[in-house]
Amino acid sequence: MSFLIINSKVLPGYIPPEKDELLSSWIFRLSQSHKIKPFSFTKFYFKETTFWNRDVDKFIYISIIDQLTKITPLTKNDILNLHLISYKDIIFNTPLASSYTPGITNLGIYHRKRKNNGLLACPKCLIKKHYFKKSWRLLTSLICTECKCYLIDQCPNCNSPIIFQRLDIGDKSNHKNIPIYLCWHCNFDLRKEFEVIADDSLIYNYQNDINECIVNGYSMQTQYSFLYIQVLLNILGKSKTSSSTWTRVRNAFMTEFNLIDEDFFCKSADTTIQYRRKIIPLIYFLLNNIPERFAPFCKKYSLRYSDFAKDHVHLPFWFYRIFREYY
Repeated sequence: MSFLIINSKVLPGYIPPEKDELLSSWIFRLSQSHKIKPFSFTKFYFKETTFWNRDVDKFIYISIIDQLTKITPLTKNDILNLHLISYKDIIFNTPLASSYTPGITNLGIYHRKRKNNGLLACPKCLIKKHYFKKSWRLLTSLICTECKCYLIDQCPNCNSPIIFQRLDIGDKSNHKNIPIYLCWHCNFDLRKEFEVIADDSLIYNYQNDINECIVNGYSMQTQYSFLYIQVLLNILGKSKTSSSTWTRVRNAFMTEFNLIDEDFFCKSADTTIQYRRKIIPLIYFLLNNIPERFAPFCKKYSLRYSDFAKDHVHLPFWFYRIFREYY
């Protein structure tokens, strides 16, 4: 039995969003609580046949937000807090573009499929509660500090991207209520395999500090968290450049940290969490002590401000000041 009632002020199968839940995850769970396929649910209540054909956590019509305020007890601000727009002026301070937004993973949408591994997950968190978190769409998210394990960005069994909204595709007449923690492609339980990490490791310290930076809205380097994250991701991008001439940052990382060429042969920095796990903690390590680590690192390999600001990138003043004060 399904619950398709359009005149009710509150959905009969309403369930509240969980802590830090992603908007698409909540809407998917709403459809399950009503025993309706997610595509049928959004078509009926939002009059949208292409709802899942775009990144709804980055781009969503105002009319849909308004409709959610009519059929749930949530306010517009409550709903926007589930959306990635809530990270504006925290992770990024540019318009939330549907194609690329700094600090946000790219799903690589093609029709209803996803070409990139843009949605992350903590296997142990999925054991506790069955939903996907908003922070699992951040490029800065590498591990779960609560569960002390690595985040995953694909099915460990078939290597398919995580696309929970495709779980109930196939049989149009029957709703199967497939658990959100299963792989859409091979039905592997995403909770089964996880790799634990020590709470005194560099990557744990990085994640703990970056989480605090995001919550507080500032870091010890700058008064705005997005200005720190901008530099962090800029160096990440320069460390894997495919340019044949602007390789000084990449070569410096390879030499300083004994990294092999294969570590840098990836399609894009935002499509593989394995690459980010290796490089981002090292960038954090350097930036965490500018006078004794980052500045000597730049001097050792003759890195200039222009090596980081190529392509006319405007970097924050706090970063520019490093090269004024220590060079």
